[in-house]
Amino acid sequence: MRSPSPFVVIGNPESRRVAGFAAALARRGLPPARLVPYTDLLAGRVCLAEVIPAGARVRIESPDTSWPVEQAILARGADAADPEGPGAYARAPRAAIEALACDPGAIRYPRQWYLGWCALLAELGAVLPAARWLNAPADIACMFDKRACHARLAAAGIPLPRALAPPGSYAELLAAMDAAGRDRVFVKPAHGSSASGVVAYQRAGARHQATTTVELVAGPDGIRLYNSRRVRVYRDQREIAVLLDALCRHRVHVEQWVPKAGLHGQVIDLRVLMISGQVRHTVVRLSRGPLTNLHLGNDRAGIAALLPRLGADAWAAAQATCARVAAAFPASLYLGIDLLITADYRAHVVGEVNAFGDLLYHTLDAGQDPYDAEIAALLGQEAGREPATTTGRTRRP
Repeated sequence: MRSPSPFVVIGNPESRRVAGFAAALARRGLPPARLVPYTDLLAGRVCLAEVIPAGARVRIESPDTSWPVEQAILARGADAADPEGPGAYARAPRAAIEALACDPGAIRYPRQWYLGWCALLAELGAVLPAARWLNAPADIACMFDKRACHARLAAAGIPLPRALAPPGSYAELLAAMDAAGRDRVFVKPAHGSSASGVVAYQRAGARHQATTTVELVAGPDGIRLYNSRRVRVYRDQREIAVLLDALCRHRVHVEQWVPKAGLHGQVIDLRVLMISGQVRHTVVRLSRGPLTNLHLGNDRAGIAALLPRLGADAWAAAQATCARVAAAFPASLYLGIDLLITADYRAHVVGEVNAFGDLLYHTLDAGQDPYDAEIAALLGQEAGREPATTTGRTRRP
């Protein structure tokens, strides 16, 4: 009998994500995954083709917030050409990146980081053409580009917030809002995650308000942007202009502000984890402000708390939409969806898709945490017990 394909994880040794997946393998009595640290991979200290056998099950994990990994990806991005043209967004040469010191929370060249990340993902796909990817590198690259992801979902007919013309400055944002007839928008860094750099902006005559986790800090080389877990509200239009001018230099995606449904006196949205094309773990996120991310100290609830108000038919329609989102990424076993229910509970839209949206603490479905469920789904596909709806592999009879 052929021995089972090994698991390989590309990630950071200190990551809670890596530890969670390792624990799930151990619970099933499976051999531990081989860990390939990002630092070794980016420094060229490991040759993947030599250490990963053909057919290995490879999980690309989030690079998280490791500064050495971030710096190495930024350095790789310094050498990558931008398809939108040189000088389109803020960049720095490799030497300048290598001279940087760790500065927690600093928002540094996210477009350059994305170009370096895409170069790494493309290299993984080229070096390991026979790997059994849990999430394919090309899918991950798309999910890390909010503009590209929005376009893919729009082409698939997924209900989405309306996207505005991408601005290069605050003045261009105001012009785009005027053209679209919108006074409330979300401005999102095209390559950000975990609400980093997101601004909920609204205007009413001479009044302006921007809600964000970004702090403006004056430095010797100008204004610097720092992300934190503290939500700030800017009301001075001059400060808002500085903030949005700075963010636009890094490439942003702008969407209409969809008023969210309320529950227990707070606004809500849903993080829905899709595994093998099925809705599995769902967390209702509750917030007193427009940013609902759980790491900002917001409340959470199970889907059962929402169903009496939402209703079975509306929840079934939302689940069908989530299944269509998963089908738009057929080479990915799992993905996280931020689903917005409208204020009248009559409709829903997809806010974002997250390649690493499975870090959900204390959340079980059928007794399984997300990692248990992902491993079970993958093994079930390989045994022919369920269709390979999201892995890009055909089930054998």
